[in-house]
Amino acid sequence: MKSSNLWGHAAFRRISLALAVDSFCSWMLVAALPLVVASRFGAGAELVGSLALRLLPSLLLAPFVATLLRRSGPRLPVLCALSATAVAIPGLAFAPDAMTLQMVVLVIGAADAVITPGLLTLRAGVVPAGRNMEANTAFQAIDRFAKIFAPPAAGLAVASTSITVTLLALALAQIAAAWLLMLQPCNEPAKQQPAPLPASSFGREAVAILREKPLLWALLLPAFGYMVSLGALQPFLFWLNRDQFHLGPEMWTLLLAAQGAGALIGAFVSHRLAGALTNTGTLLRAYLVASLLEGLSTFALIFAPNHLVAGGLLIVGGIPEMVAFATYFTLVQRCLSLERQTVLYAISLPLMDVCLIVGIVSGALYTSSLMTLGQFWLFASACAVLPVLPFLKRRAGDR
Repeated sequence: MKSSNLWGHAAFRRISLALAVDSFCSWMLVAALPLVVASRFGAGAELVGSLALRLLPSLLLAPFVATLLRRSGPRLPVLCALSATAVAIPGLAFAPDAMTLQMVVLVIGAADAVITPGLLTLRAGVVPAGRNMEANTAFQAIDRFAKIFAPPAAGLAVASTSITVTLLALALAQIAAAWLLMLQPCNEPAKQQPAPLPASSFGREAVAILREKPLLWALLLPAFGYMVSLGALQPFLFWLNRDQFHLGPEMWTLLLAAQGAGALIGAFVSHRLAGALTNTGTLLRAYLVASLLEGLSTFALIFAPNHLVAGGLLIVGGIPEMVAFATYFTLVQRCLSLERQTVLYAISLPLMDVCLIVGIVSGALYTSSLMTLGQFWLFASACAVLPVLPFLKRRAGDR
């Protein structure tokens, strides 16, 4: 029976619940990891290194993960990766030295390399026909809702209990996410696809997808620039809170929450736009304009005089960010089959992680005193804005 209510679809509802728990846990870990590192080993190179190392396995494991997901389907690998994360997270609290802690971070990163593309494939398979924009808005709203409440929850938990108790709670949350995913029936869409290509064909198919669908370049290149800025945003907000506003380290979690609040507002905007964005051209135009507005609004953080204004700017920037995310995934789903989406995610997500790492590591420009904090953020913001302009100009010329 076909339900007019998106949440009336049982498969969509189950995946959304599992995604909500995983997103909440993931954002709590994003907020808690700098607190763990800064309290034990410092907030300079050690902080930059730990943030970057979490992303490194996604780059190294991309072909393997793509083959694994296509051969076995995403459900079982994601379950195993969630379980591995639950085992690894407490190790952050008990690691005796920085080297051991970084090894634990690498294990968590390896699990993330499977969880992220696996959940993307699973959620794409439960989207009802013709409901892509609404469903992608709902998925992004779940993530941004988690971004609002999870970072302050992590900061509050660390302040009121301890880092150890907080990390143990995160491990239990990952177990809960795995349990919820187990409730989903095993008839995965990925298993209904043709036999997977050999691993040697992975690169050739990725190139073929980009050649056959040139529109994907207008999605990917601005997304890569955005990811550089996003990678730089994490240490930037931590340093902005500490060095410019001179507040306690837990207060940086409120800045993360502010960006999430803006994105949640953006979810309602995106939902209202869903009826108007009915064809590929309007979706692409909305994606490019939203990407530009998000980059410009977060650039204004340079001029924020206090914590409250910075939070307001992050709320404003989160609104177009949400529209950009929803239109991005909607365009991917329109252009590619589920099997090809798996290939695109497996190749593009590691490249986006490269950009995230570039953004994070660029923080060394500030920690080594080569740039002021404002100059560092000017560089990061330019990475988000400049790749959008050629495609936006081309769309304007087409009209």
